[in-house]
Amino acid sequence: MERFSLSDEYLVGNKLLDAQHQVILSSMAKVYTYLLAEKKDKDTFDLIDRLDMYCKLHFLEEEKVMEQMGYLEIEAHKAQHALFVTHMGNFIGRYEELNSVKNIDGLLFLKVWFLEHIDSFDKKYVEFNLRLNLGLFDPIE
Repeated sequence: MERFSLSDEYLVGNKLLDAQHQVILSSMAKVYTYLLAEKKDKDTFDLIDRLDMYCKLHFLEEEKVMEQMGYLEIEAHKAQHALFVTHMGNFIGRYEELNSVKNIDGLLFLKVWFLEHIDSFDKKYVEFNLRLNLGLFDPIE
């Protein structure tokens, strides 16, 4: 069985963002369960739509946090968010047409991408904020 949980290695130290990351993974877990059961009804579509909307809202919140800290690589990070939104849109667009195995593969791709994003990109703004708070550099430099 696939795991959709947020282990400590993926925490960014912001309670709101960490909680949102967990909600996204929990929602993915529900979608995964529906896909395994080959449940294609209004509930499944609504759940996928809520996941999509929640991801978009999370990205806006995360971008606001990065703007407030003066994160220097924010544009590259925003581009990654846009890429995920594109992948999610592709998943949603293909959902009705594809069989369950391909839908599951698509969802697992989103999950792996999301976790890798936290590990690679979110950890960069965490490090930036830590260095900024410790006075190790001036972001204006």
